[in-house]
Amino acid sequence: MKHFLLTLLLTFIVGVCSAQTEHMKFKGVPMEGTLQTFTSKLKAKGFMPVDVQDGVSLLKGEFAGYKDCTICAVADKSGMICKVSVIFPAMDKWGDLERCYSNYKSMLSEKYGAPRDCVENFQYDFVNDDNSKKYELQMDRCKYYCIFNGDNGEIQLEITHQSMTCYVMLSYFDNVNQEKLRKQVMDDL
Repeated sequence: MKHFLLTLLLTFIVGVCSAQTEHMKFKGVPMEGTLQTFTSKLKAKGFMPVDVQDGVSLLKGEFAGYKDCTICAVADKSGMICKVSVIFPAMDKWGDLERCYSNYKSMLSEKYGAPRDCVENFQYDFVNDDNSKKYELQMDRCKYYCIFNGDNGEIQLEITHQSMTCYVMLSYFDNVNQEKLRKQVMDDL
């Protein structure tokens, strides 16, 4: 009986340890390896490479029902993949941004459970129409994001902007690579 329990315990420990070294997947591709290797795998999935510079690979393609999305694969300072973001096409109306965000928030909640963290507010209470909401977003007086715990990482959904262009962005952070990056930063300190 002791031998059986010891074997069961060791099997459990090995399972837990191997689960902690598994990488998060993006479109079925593990977030591991170099930027070039990861980009090649996304290219094989139908994404078109656009540009690579300063540790970021940009690709274009369809993602979760939206055409013409921009995929940003980001490498840490050692060249390993640590983050992948999907930038959905720009939207001119707050209502469209909020619908897209709410739709994906609902699906992510269905898949991963309730968000670990969620902030959806404007700095001022008087914001009540489409135009003023979009303006407040562009002026950085709006926070609209939620964070989910994924199987092997973290997923962040947000409404954000670059200059006057507003869009929904979905980012995947791999736990294994984030921990490696953290160790690199700690070594620098």
